Amino acid sequence: MGGEVKKASKAEVFRARLTSTLVLWAIVTGVFLSQSGWAFYALVALLTVAGSGEFRGLFRGGPGGGCRDLGLVVGLLVVLPTGALLAAGAVGHQFYQWELLGLVVVVMAGFGLRFAHGIEGRESVDAVGEGLLAYVYVPILFGAFVLRLTFLPVTDEAVPGAWLLLMMIAAAKFTDMGAYVTGSLIGKNKMAPRLSPAKTWEGFFGALGFAQLAAWGIWFWGGESLDWLPGLHVGILALLIGVAAVAGDLAESILKRSLEIKDSGSLMPGIGGILDLIDSLCFAAPVTYFYLLLTGFAG
Repeated sequence: MGGEVKKASKAEVFRARLTSTLVLWAIVTGVFLSQSGWAFYALVALLTVAGSGEFRGLFRGGPGGGCRDLGLVVGLLVVLPTGALLAAGAVGHQFYQWELLGLVVVVMAGFGLRFAHGIEGRESVDAVGEGLLAYVYVPILFGAFVLRLTFLPVTDEAVPGAWLLLMMIAAAKFTDMGAYVTGSLIGKNKMAPRLSPAKTWEGFFGALGFAQLAAWGIWFWGGESLDWLPGLHVGILALLIGVAAVAGDLAESILKRSLEIKDSGSLMPGIGGILDLIDSLCFAAPVTYFYLLLTGFAG
């Protein structure tokens, strides 16, 4: 007779999460210290490809499979070559025309894939919509925008945005940590019980506080490497990153709960899969980039 699977205690989950976090930060630190554009590119590209694979696995087949695969393939074909151009020192950092081309291809080819199926209620439209989500969610929101931040502002340095990227990642991931710690200690009021029952308003405000601590800490530590970004904008960015990170985490919760999946993967004990790792960055990276663009700091 099979016994019941013992549920891990909060302390065990915390230890597993802490171990995975330390390993991940060791990898990030090694890439950061290398100051190699190609090392940054390789790490982001690896996470983008792995995250895209996990996204595909969430759906477990279904009628939109062809469109989803199309969206993922086109997304990777757009992001990986343009990211390589950035790593190689290509002038400019926008490449919007290629991303728009990819968007057009996914829409037109997605409908083309459905021509053979006829009209099957909402199935055809949902399939094309899933293809668009596959194209945007990991390849663009994560891959394209993290690579943009890596090479901002435009200078002669190999990785001019290394400190900026570190600040964004630290603020977003400390948001996760702040929400977990604060929510575990004093969390009482549920924030979004239908999406993520464990999240509380106390955890949310704790997350915003931790985001500020992380952003200011990296800003002071970075010194001259971040002196182009005034302190006022650090505080605003930290607030925006904190809110975006929480929203990104909830967005993945919508995906997983809609598809009745607990974790996107099991690669990292205590965290889950790659999508569970980068969900907050999928929202935080574009928010950071467009804030810098609109305020004139993106060049």
